[in-house]
Amino acid sequence: MQPHIYQLLKLQLSKHKVVYLTLLGIFIISIILAFYHNLSTKKRITTWKNVEEVTPKSLLKKVITKKSTRYLDISSIKVMQIPSNGSGDLYIFDYGSPQLCGAGGCLYSVYNSDGKTLLEFIANPKLPKSQKLIKVGENVNQGFPCLNITQITDTDKLLSQTEFCYQNGNYVPLNKNFITEKNE
Repeated sequence: MQPHIYQLLKLQLSKHKVVYLTLLGIFIISIILAFYHNLSTKKRITTWKNVEEVTPKSLLKKVITKKSTRYLDISSIKVMQIPSNGSGDLYIFDYGSPQLCGAGGCLYSVYNSDGKTLLEFIANPKLPKSQKLIKVGENVNQGFPCLNITQITDTDKLLSQTEFCYQNGNYVPLNKNFITEKNE
């Protein structure tokens, strides 16, 4: 076995082969690192789904009990499930119920996996097509991602974006920006 290893060490490579092998090694290492990074970060898919598809039954029961409106149709409730960084998932509820809407908009609730209400807000879901009502922000506080909520204003083509971040058991508003429809 040792003679074979000794023969491999005696191989003389041209400069081109050394450069080629070095580039190949760097390429392979970068692919491995990119793959590892993809596996280690949870993807934050922010799409609305039917409540019964993604919500644990125990959480759904707590939410329905808290919103005890006798006309609340479970089939009209949509949920956005957002993974956190080790603190359990978030569930944003869009009740889709006229009983939970008013002149300013409709009620939305953010719950953690344990059924604790972290944020409730009234928002108008009628936004320009280029805008999303709720976006998951890049900032993370105490394991939970910040949430950016976009709303129309009284001024034509002006939108407000409020960043809510998790702090001491609840989501609190931290930043508010005004943008025009063309900015996003």
